[in-house]
Amino acid sequence: MKKIGLVGGIGPASTVEYYFGLVDKTLKENENQIYPEIVIDSVNMLKHDDALKAHDYGKLCEYLLASFSNLKAAGAEIAAITANTEHIVWDTIIDKLPLPAVSIVDAVLAEIKRMNYKRVLIFGTEYTLRSGLYESALLENGIKAIIPSDSDISKLSKLIYPNLENGIVIPGDKQEMLALANKYIVNEKTDALMLGCTELPY
Repeated sequence: MKKIGLVGGIGPASTVEYYFGLVDKTLKENENQIYPEIVIDSVNMLKHDDALKAHDYGKLCEYLLASFSNLKAAGAEIAAITANTEHIVWDTIIDKLPLPAVSIVDAVLAEIKRMNYKRVLIFGTEYTLRSGLYESALLENGIKAIIPSDSDISKLSKLIYPNLENGIVIPGDKQEMLALANKYIVNEKTDALMLGCTELPY
């Protein structure tokens, strides 16, 4: 089994979910006989946020490539980023990565196609939703992406950060997010909701 590398810390809570998820899946698939070898490079999320706010995608690429290099140096043989938003620059860095890597966009798209969904509501961070990250990938495969309005994108962003990003679930915020999702599911007749932020499943 290959040693797995994770670009983590974006955010910290979801990185823990990735770790436990990989351990659990490996144990189940190997009759509790194998624990996966995992290397995590936990980055400073605030540096990434500053680069995103400034639209300095060159700097974001620099941070990600450095993290992938750290994983490679630590023995990782395949890697992934524990976040959606950083995939905004995936096409820019993919050919520069020092080791094979899995794209969360490709993985999500494959599952949507497997389930034969045709109208998908996308929730995520403001950066993800305004970037067109998922719309283009879905459109190329004949799938309609439903994106919240500008005001609802801003509302979602406030519900995600800083509490949910750090694993803090506020019951009132959760109810507000569910109400927002139900509004679009009913009005847009969507057949799936994509949680395009790794903390949203909380």
